[in-house]
Amino acid sequence: MLSVSVREPENVLDPAHFDSVRRPWDQAETMPPWTYTSQRFFEAERDRIFFRHWNCIGHHSKVPDAGSYYTFDFIGVPLIVVRGDDMQVRAFVNSCAHRGAEVMTGAGQCKFMKCPYHAWAFDLKGQLFATPLVDESACFKKAEHGLRQVKLELFDGLMWINLDPASCSLAEHLGDLPERTRPWKADEMVCVNRTELTVNANWKLFSENFSDGLHVPFVHQTSIAKKKVSKRDFHDPAVFKGNYLMHYTYFDGTRGVPEGERKLPEIDLPPEMRLGTFFPVVHANALMGYAIDSMSVHEVHPISPTETLLVSSMMVPRASTQIDDFDKIIAKYAETSNTVRAEDREAAQWQQRGLRSLVNRRGCFTEPDRLVHDYDRWIVDQVLGA
Repeated sequence: MLSVSVREPENVLDPAHFDSVRRPWDQAETMPPWTYTSQRFFEAERDRIFFRHWNCIGHHSKVPDAGSYYTFDFIGVPLIVVRGDDMQVRAFVNSCAHRGAEVMTGAGQCKFMKCPYHAWAFDLKGQLFATPLVDESACFKKAEHGLRQVKLELFDGLMWINLDPASCSLAEHLGDLPERTRPWKADEMVCVNRTELTVNANWKLFSENFSDGLHVPFVHQTSIAKKKVSKRDFHDPAVFKGNYLMHYTYFDGTRGVPEGERKLPEIDLPPEMRLGTFFPVVHANALMGYAIDSMSVHEVHPISPTETLLVSSMMVPRASTQIDDFDKIIAKYAETSNTVRAEDREAAQWQQRGLRSLVNRRGCFTEPDRLVHDYDRWIVDQVLGA
């Protein structure tokens, strides 16, 4: 019998609430409904998942030149991303080492970073070099008061950050995924489209939906469901060496544009990788797609228990941008992508409205959505400890 969930419990981290999630998929129950609305559980996810694991923050072309920078809020942590004179991309906490003021705002070009409060200035490596009216002394050394740096590494042209100084490297986190994606040469691709979408739903719902094979024929009737899928492979995460899940959807060609529309050139891939699209879900926030003609990523950025920012980017080989009518062709791809995201947003918001009920029953998993179970079990392991 499925459990009944009435209200958020006093102890949201009691392992007993999640015993049924940890069962084999054919005996398991879904996450308690209150985990999609609880502020306390959301904060535990923030601290134990997003602040400890690697998170994708977009394509490195967002900071194309030396001195290019932008600022953003990462679940309550203000950050600066800047490309140095050495062309390395770095991230810093956007808080002055003096009295904590915000150092930079917006995005643009700079030769250095200067706090507006007392004009303390930091070079593009975050080192403090100017403190007007304040001289160095035995108790004050500029070298000891640089901006706090956040780990930032690149994979397949994308920037990834980790707030935990003690975390593993990105390479260790990804495991064997780079080997699987190497044929796409994604680190040489260019970003041709980037959009942001606010979803009035818990972050888990959009991530779970990405691994859900059942919804496509119903939610996406006007878009990608028109492309016939021959089968889907849901890969056992136990066989991977890395923090990701994966499924492969088999179909001919591309789902990026409707049949009959002009398509992008196909990438030179091995035969076994030309049969459809490879979808890795990289913990904590990256939903990725490696297609026959492009690569895409959806960054899932939690805002609150019931609000999520989805940032989506599409990358293609540089040579593809040189074909005739590229702008018109890529506009069609963007149109399809926008439609799919809007459909998925609506589905997530349907779920969120249903899950907010004070009286609810936990659901089950079926064979086609067992990857969702793997995802939820991973969340439980991170929040409670494996």
